[in-house]
Formats: sequence, C-alpha cells, structure tokens
Amino acid sequence: MAIEVLRFQNVVKLQDGFDIIKGYWTFIGIKMNNTMFDRGYVACGVLRKEPMLYVQDSQHVQVVWEMNCGMSNKDMYLSYQNNNEDHVIVVGPIEARILDQYHTLYKATIGPVEQGGTINYKVETRKKGADANGKKKVIAAHSFNWFTRVDTEPIRVAAIADNQFGMLTFSSLLRQIRKFPKDRQPHFLLHAGDAVQNYPSLRQWQTDFAGPLTVHGLSQRMPLIYAHGNHDYDRQGEYTYTRSHEAHEHSWFSFSMANGAIRFIVLDSNIDWDVQDEWLKQEIHSEEFKQAQFRIVVVHVPPFLEYWDPHAWFQQGESEWGTFVKDRFVPLFEEGGVDVVISGHQHNYERGERKGIHYAIIGGGGGDLDFEQVVDWAMYEAKLLDFHFVLLEFKPPTLELNRWTLQWDTFDIKGKKVDSVLIEPRDSQ
Repeated sequence: MAIEVLRFQNVVKLQDGFDIIKGYWTFIGIKMNNTMFDRGYVACGVLRKEPMLYVQDSQHVQVVWEMNCGMSNKDMYLSYQNNNEDHVIVVGPIEARILDQYHTLYKATIGPVEQGGTINYKVETRKKGADANGKKKVIAAHSFNWFTRVDTEPIRVAAIADNQFGMLTFSSLLRQIRKFPKDRQPHFLLHAGDAVQNYPSLRQWQTDFAGPLTVHGLSQRMPLIYAHGNHDYDRQGEYTYTRSHEAHEHSWFSFSMANGAIRFIVLDSNIDWDVQDEWLKQEIHSEEFKQAQFRIVVVHVPPFLEYWDPHAWFQQGESEWGTFVKDRFVPLFEEGGVDVVISGHQHNYERGERKGIHYAIIGGGGGDLDFEQVVDWAMYEAKLLDFHFVLLEFKPPTLELNRWTLQWDTFDIKGKKVDSVLIEPRDSQ
C-alpha cells in the first residue's frame, strides 16, 4: 500500500510540474504574440483578438473581435445560424473602430435568438462594396449553446473575478475549467469584474484577459456574463473590449434562461445613481423576476466585505466604496426574494447566508490575495484565502423534484474541490 501511495504522489508531482511548464509557456507565448503585433511584425488584416461573446439580454449576444491595422479594401461581416433552423443571418458591413495603428475593433450582435440550441457563427471578410453573395473569406468560426427556451438540460456557469494583472494564475484557473469532462463543460463564463488592472491599457486587455481566454478556447464558445469592477470601469461608458450598452440605456441589465426559470441581474457598483435603484425596483417587481425560480445577482463590490488592506480601509476611506450596495440594494434583494448574490473585489473566497440569501465573494482570479480581516459579519461559513473559481450547475426539475436546483462547487488552482453546497430556490423552502 505504501508503494502505491508513493507512486500516486509522484504522479501528482509530475503532473503539477507539467502544469507549471504549460503555464509559463502560455504566459511567454501570449506576451510574445502581443509584442509581435505591437511592433508591427504582423501583416495588416490579420485577426488580432478572436471573437469574444457577451450576453446582452435574454435573446442577444454581442460578438467582439479585433483586427491588426485597418481593412481599407475589405468589409467585415458576421454570419450566424441556429442549428434548429435552415436560414443563415448575415450582419454587416460592420463599422470599424480604429483604436490606434495596430488595433481595429469590431462589434456585432447575434439575435434575437428565441428558441435556443447551438448557434454557429462566423466572422468573414468581403471585398469592399460587394453584395451579400460576393466572395467571402472566413477568418473565424465557432459555436455556442443558448438556453432561451431550453428547460430540460443542466446549465453550467463557470464563475471567476479579479484576475487583473495575475495572468499566470488566471490562465492556470482557466486550464482547470477547460479540463472538465464533456458532460460537465460550462456553457457560460461569469466574470464579476476587474479583468485588468488599468482599464485604458490595450496591452493588458490583450495579454491579461483576451489572450488567456483564447488560448484555452473558452470565450469563443462560452458567452460571458460580465459585471464591471472598479479597475475595468469606463467613465466614458464605451467599454471597448467588454459588453457595451449601445443598444441599452445603461450598463446594468437582466436576462433569463430556461423558459424564464433562471433570472440574472447584473448591477454596476461603480455607479451610485438613483436611476439604477429605480431600475432595480422595477426589475424585482417585473413578471420575469417574479416567475423565475432562481434569481441571481452579480455585482462587483460585495455588500458584506470582510478582508481588505487595513490602512486603506480605516485611514484612506476605502470602507465607503460601494456602501450603497449594502445600504440600498440589499433591502431590495430581501424584498424581491433574491436567491444568490455573487461579487468580487475582495481577493479571496467566502460563502455564507443572511436572511435567506446566499452571498458569495469569488475574487480569487489572480490579483494579489487579501489576508487581513477588517470586518466580521459573522455570516460566512466557507472561506478560502487562495486562488479559485466556481462552477454553478443549474439542474432541471425531475420526476422526484419538480423544481430547479443549483449545485455550487468551488475549486482551487489545482482543480481540487474546496467547497460544495446544494442551493434550492427560496420559494420552495
């Protein structure tokens, strides 16, 4: 038995060694790739950022991608098709947004997608001025699952936050997400904010966020449910590389899945405006919210934060950041019957329950960890002062259980499960 244990330990150490080598190789590759583009060593018209998907609402997904230099003689198009339907929808030509000499951005929207299923999409170029039947070149092709009207299958969401400048750690966590077997692969990615340390930095968006997600093949097939944090907050409201709200009035939004059984509310803790309060009040009184079995809120700053830098917290006034989330939003969460509130901002993991609402802080995506406690809310039953991610698996009703349930599993950077809880809708308790 001792020999078998020793062999197992050696295998684990060997695998850890391989993972470390892969991590550094990925790190170097992403940095070198960005340098090649920035120094002009890559020809114009080459895809610089693979398409990334962002949930817009219950029936729309925004696609964001970037080309190197401009496309003076070609137009850009997006085409997509639901595998349950015969016709292909073409969007374009799509307006280019030139950020600088080596960054040309494109955004287009898929939808309305009313039935759900597998959505196949392509990014294409055509000669400028050509009609819809003109010769085209496909530069990217991917697919993703959508669950507007699908209510008999599990829906899995991988959740993470606050990777910021910790690209090596972020990539390691994404590798663990990618390793899930086929029958447990997530369909969506939830990011609770602070994807980069410095919002205006085009380099950070390339190397610290888009690069790792693309290397592991996630953001092209898993739409992002994205809440902006204080480090990726754009005061101009343009949100270059994340979900923009050009077709929507504000940065906060809501959407449903599974025939309305699951309702997500994404709030902006950077904006202390009465208009957001009023929108939230309307949301919790809406029919879509009331009819949902699970009601999930995503907001970057947690209402019940416990760990922070003591000097910044007590002497520099950072205890006041996002206080309106606790003072004004929490009473609305309680009034409306929210089931789960997911936040980042604090760089570690906590999960607990207060007045029937499950609160979770998942800020261990790569930023420097928080180890010093500044407040004790006496509500958190699970803690991990280390890097991590979470897998939310919404399980559909069965003959034995006629309601949706949520299996919440938390994993560390090595893929070991460190916390697990089965959450039932509040209405069923």
